[in-house]
Amino acid sequence: MALDTVKMIFSNRYGVSKEELTEDSLITDLCTDSLEILELLMYIEDEFDMTFPDDVAQEFKTLGDIAEYLSRNVDEAVLAELRKKIEGKA
Repeated sequence: MALDTVKMIFSNRYGVSKEELTEDSLITDLCTDSLEILELLMYIEDEFDMTFPDDVAQEFKTLGDIAEYLSRNVDEAVLAELRKKIEGKA
């Protein structure tokens, strides 16, 4: 599930418990500034070998927004592989 993957990414990068994160969690509450948001999106792009269109990326407000985009544009097997990779680092 894309939301689980996004929660794992945020939990791993920002030291927040996955249980505290929801699809309605605001990106701006977790990232300190727009540069950090950009770095986060670039990290996700690198991990999934994809690019967010600028107009789409600007609309991301919540973790659910990112998860919804990923669920429509990234194969579930790729999401599962990243979850395994993140779990291995934890």
